[in-house]
Amino acid sequence: MSSIASRFRLRNARATFSYTSKTLLIGLSWVPVIAYVANHVVWIGVIDGSSMTPTLNPESNGLAKDVALLWKLNAKSYSSYKRGDVIVLRNPRDPESTVVKRIIAFEGEEVRTRFPYPESRVIIPPRHFWVEGDNIHSIDSNTYGPIPIGLVTARVQTIVFPMNRWGSVPKVGGRDPRSAVVGLSNSSYTKST
Repeated sequence: MSSIASRFRLRNARATFSYTSKTLLIGLSWVPVIAYVANHVVWIGVIDGSSMTPTLNPESNGLAKDVALLWKLNAKSYSSYKRGDVIVLRNPRDPESTVVKRIIAFEGEEVRTRFPYPESRVIIPPRHFWVEGDNIHSIDSNTYGPIPIGLVTARVQTIVFPMNRWGSVPKVGGRDPRSAVVGLSNSSYTKST
């Protein structure tokens, strides 16, 4: 009897090992797909910091952070952006970190700057954006100037958490109702709002 029981246990162990190995291999085969989607298509990220308050992270205590859908597909396509889009970009001062800002102006447009930018007006160069945070204390293009499209990694598409804030990111927001864009320069660049 004991030899029959030991054979039965051995057969069960082999079947369990076979099932576990197949399941593990199938699971591992999905890792590259998930990595590709996360790096090039869409991902969910936590918005940290107060530079976009009150549009993002409106809680004044800083404990509640918005979780948002970050759309990465066509992130380097300059023509896919519109004024008011909120984007994720590599920090020009520290490329290992990212920042979230709102697009204010496009190539060829003349912008009325804020302190600490050294000039009162600037014309945005080709394939660059002027970005600002919605919070008056934001470090943005007024500190580091126009940013190239190459630094953009994603568009903040939808707030998914907390649930009471679920929905699209507003296209308007910001510090005050000033009109940052003075007009188009003499160049042939145009971008509609």
